[in-house]
Amino acid sequence: MVSGWFEQLELPSEGGGTACMTIGCPTDFVAVRLGFPNVSRRSWKITRAIARASEGFSDYVTPLGDGMWAPFTFLHEGVDSPNIVAPGGGPTEIEVRPLYDTPLTAAAGVSWTWTDWTPIRSLAADPATGMRVLMLRALIPSRQTVTCANGQLRSFTGNRDLNRGHDVLIGGLKFDLDHVIGPDVDKALTTQTWIDNQLAPGTLFPMVQFLTQRPGIAGIATGDSHTQGTATTEQFFSFSLCATGSLNDAYRNDLPFSMCNCGMGGLTSSEFFARFETLIRAIQPSYAVLPGWTYNDANGSDRADQTAMNLFLARLIGTIETCEASGILPIVLTPFPRNADTMTDVQLGPWQWLRSEILRMGQQGLTVIDANSILANRRAGTFDGTYLPEMSDDEAHPNDAGHLKVGLALADAVRLFL
Repeated sequence: MVSGWFEQLELPSEGGGTACMTIGCPTDFVAVRLGFPNVSRRSWKITRAIARASEGFSDYVTPLGDGMWAPFTFLHEGVDSPNIVAPGGGPTEIEVRPLYDTPLTAAAGVSWTWTDWTPIRSLAADPATGMRVLMLRALIPSRQTVTCANGQLRSFTGNRDLNRGHDVLIGGLKFDLDHVIGPDVDKALTTQTWIDNQLAPGTLFPMVQFLTQRPGIAGIATGDSHTQGTATTEQFFSFSLCATGSLNDAYRNDLPFSMCNCGMGGLTSSEFFARFETLIRAIQPSYAVLPGWTYNDANGSDRADQTAMNLFLARLIGTIETCEASGILPIVLTPFPRNADTMTDVQLGPWQWLRSEILRMGQQGLTVIDANSILANRRAGTFDGTYLPEMSDDEAHPNDAGHLKVGLALADAVRLFL
């Protein structure tokens, strides 16, 4: 559920209230649990969290159908019980654990606190999307530092053609108004109310896990702005989510797919590979999508030169080995193009060398997607490291069309293992 990474948010005296989220699941579910992160060395509190299944997205606030609101408990602190779902009667207030010392880079440190699995059964599928809908609330006290994930997807919300049914509304109410204890008051609220009264610039529900009647497949993607989706609609229309939408379209009601995209613009490989290593423990993905290059690594004043790319390749190989040791299928993309001003001779040689090395690893059994054959210009039969005009609007990142084509190629690669 994460897109990008986490950030701290200081809540003043009138900064707390009810966080909300509406999310779709591609198949029937019988239980739900939540993961709350912390990137601070101070704990933070949630007074109460509840959820209810809905028969549609409605106005992203008011549920439809005969579902009941159910509180999340913290009796077993997220540890799966032999019966999966914890018995009722556990505490509903949670203290999100602080971040303690971690061997990873500080930019990737995060501590997780989990609810118990709570029995919540999905209702009939939303007729417009085929998704099973869940609505979430959490009461967040003011005067504390909380952790949220990036992603206030305003233009994305409600755009069925773009999001293929993966619709979410993220927001909340300020001024310490408690709409969790008595959720019936939400009937008077509209989508615009939630948008106008944001509790945070992102979601306080960055990890929502469904226990589904059919086994599902989770993926994770990491990298820099190319992975994040910079220059696409809401910076959210990334190849990883395009692939997930395509796979769910193809296997709807049979095999559900989910995706965590922790790519973020400006990160170096030491940062985004460390974040990946942190998140796979919580997500337990089946496959991982790894980048084959980044312009952000530097050797002194030179970006993406041969020395920097030697280190990048070492980190990439180490991450591939981590995947294989963890039972995760690694899928590696060849280097994405860049604009001509930054793809000088200093960068182009190492960029072409990395592409050759990755393709060679593909010949030895690694799953590789050649993004250049989709996105890049050729000159005299050789890729020159720049974008085809129709694949980029800013000449530095893929546009919606570019991400969609790479996403469809990724979906095809995943299908080979089904």
